[in-house]
Amino acid sequence: MRRSAVIFVLIFTLIIANICTGCGSSAPNQDNGSAKTESGGSSDAAGKTDASGKSGDAGKSDAAGKTGDASSIPDTNESAVSDWGTADAGTAADAGTAADAGTKNSSGEGGPAPAFSQVLIDNDDLYFAIKDVRSDAAYGYEWKVYVENRTDKNLMFSFEKVSVNDVMCDPFWAEVINAGKKGNCEITWMRDSLQEKQIGDVTRVDFTLNVYNNDDYTEAALMHDPFTVFPLGEDKASSAVREPAATDHVLVDDDNCSVIITGYEPDNSWGYAMKLYLVNKTDRDMVFSVDDSSVNGIMCDPFWADIVCAGKTSYSTVLWDKNALTENDITEVEEISLPLKVYADEDMGNPYVDDTFELTPGAE
Repeated sequence: MRRSAVIFVLIFTLIIANICTGCGSSAPNQDNGSAKTESGGSSDAAGKTDASGKSGDAGKSDAAGKTGDASSIPDTNESAVSDWGTADAGTAADAGTAADAGTKNSSGEGGPAPAFSQVLIDNDDLYFAIKDVRSDAAYGYEWKVYVENRTDKNLMFSFEKVSVNDVMCDPFWAEVINAGKKGNCEITWMRDSLQEKQIGDVTRVDFTLNVYNNDDYTEAALMHDPFTVFPLGEDKASSAVREPAATDHVLVDDDNCSVIITGYEPDNSWGYAMKLYLVNKTDRDMVFSVDDSSVNGIMCDPFWADIVCAGKTSYSTVLWDKNALTENDITEVEEISLPLKVYADEDMGNPYVDDTFELTPGAE
């Protein structure tokens, strides 16, 4: 009897919560920023900036479909998913009106309308829209996105090659949306990561949106296209630039790239860390890698590689695992032999850099 009462109370609570959620639906979002896609298609404007920062032709993408029609974003908070998982909502409720836009935010609560919203994809297979942007979210900088899977396949959506203000900065986001379903998701850039990379206001985000069959990884991707989003408007876009420090140890600095050691962390919780600042000065995506490294004359590889997109920079960490150091009886790192290779992402055979650097961390 007690168990039945508990179940009844839980069901009653869920019904009340759903009623409250339905009453708090938000109004259509405003389009106060801009977004661009490099998916291809016809060009109908000028001055477009692509993911590499170069000027090109602007216009809508036939592959991605409509962009910029933010008033069409459905107002629904169903199936809010913020981690790996399956968003399996039913139908979206379009409960808001244009008159409500100034009095409700995206959660349906009182407050200003969203600072930014943008439809990035609207075609027969996919719908992908940024509903709102929050710079003061609980964990950092957050996008609230609404996604529709209009196919008969379960699809995985993910971001690759992500940069913020021209600095590589990945939110490590991925989401499964089942066949014919819709879902709300949160994409979060952690506050600590943004601060470490000296990123203040987010003015530009470049990323590749990858969409593929979650049940058959051998099938060709449904989408693998680059996008550029300007949350504050394209005229506010800026690049985060690191100021040189007296303690920097420059390994490479030429017309193609820069590799700078910014410091060491002997007491890193995961082992021994070397902090790097990487600059890609070319119009090709670059891979920076270390292979066959030794510590104190003993082979001990960090198994490190980092991709830096064209025209971007990166704050990276080369880490020698604590267990590997212990197994080799290395208690203090005195010397590091660092074989460094830098090459274009699709041209490993012609590296920009292929050299070995002998380092003495304690003396630098």
